[in-house]
Amino acid sequence: MSDASAFDPLGLARQWMAQWEKLANEHGTELLARPEAVQAMQAMTSAAVKVQAVSNEATGRMLAAANLPSRADIDALGQRLASIEAALGRIEDRLRSGDATPSRPAVRRTRKPPRPTTA
Repeated sequence: MSDASAFDPLGLARQWMAQWEKLANEHGTELLARPEAVQAMQAMTSAAVKVQAVSNEATGRMLAAANLPSRADIDALGQRLASIEAALGRIEDRLRSGDATPSRPAVRRTRKPPRPTTA
């Protein structure tokens, strides 16, 4: 009975995971010690970034051809809507406080009226 109660499946899984992490760390360290492996990884990462950029551009062109907004268009629209809502909130606050006119400095008259001409 003591053997059955000592069996811990989660403990066994933790041991396996620890061993796997240790082996993966050792092999990864050995692999990254070689400069050609590092260069290959950099090339693959660069290629993946380029593929993603081309895919995003192609998707944008397809959406434009279908007359649909892209993600950037939706984001810009959301930002514009947020600024409009903020301005509307300021206007509502002003109206609630009773200050309907915006506080602007008084305009100074710098021009003199024309002199009357005598005929």
